[in-house]
Amino acid sequence: MLMYGNSKNIPENCIIYNLTSLIEYYPRLNLLVPANIGYYDGLEFDLAYMNYIFGNDSVFCQFFYIIMNLYMGNDVYIITDDENWSENLAESLFKIIQQRYGYNGARIDSYEDYIALSKSKNNGKFDPGYGLANLDSDKERFSLFDIQSKMYSQSSEYDY
Repeated sequence: MLMYGNSKNIPENCIIYNLTSLIEYYPRLNLLVPANIGYYDGLEFDLAYMNYIFGNDSVFCQFFYIIMNLYMGNDVYIITDDENWSENLAESLFKIIQQRYGYNGARIDSYEDYIALSKSKNNGKFDPGYGLANLDSDKERFSLFDIQSKMYSQSSEYDY
């Protein structure tokens, strides 16, 4: 299942990422928008944010950690702040995931929300359907970037 909300409603046994909260205990997703994107509103913001994510390899990898964990069957919870701008950013991120991979997420405001989501029709299983071609091409891009970063990190061992 893909979920988001504040740090007070984190379910057990899930991968937790921090998107906009001031909590520092959890790994931070570096997916905050640059200042020039913050001037857009609505659909323009969503498109600019998507271009920012998919146009930058390191930002794309941060984004794709969410997708890979869902693909491997893990529940993912993204911590957001309760501020309005944070909610807009999370909604835009979830729109991208839904439109690209066909995977729906939900906001968790209480334990009852989590129970209702876990009893839902698809029970949070990763089943992208129409987004399978996007998933395959993005997994390949992620793998190539992951291999490159490992090669660069080990290149100092081979310097003569």
